[in-house]
Amino acid sequence: MGESLATQFLSADLETACPACGYLMWVRYSEIVAQTAVTCPCCYTQIWLVDETGSAQNAGDIVQQQIAQALKGIFR
Repeated sequence: MGESLATQFLSADLETACPACGYLMWVRYSEIVAQTAVTCPCCYTQIWLVDETGSAQNAGDIVQQQIAQALKGIFR
């Protein structure tokens, strides 16, 4: 069986700009959910990823719930 949608979401990448130098870099949604620090590969600034609203964490769960609800009647 394949990965769940939540797992696929967490392994997806998000393009973002370094707040110090503007360099475009990629971070994983799982890093945002875990609120880890990443280092800009251009200026080496340490950037703390903060998900103040919990939106990244909740998005994977919401997608998984909606898919399960949609498939509920198909696989009885």
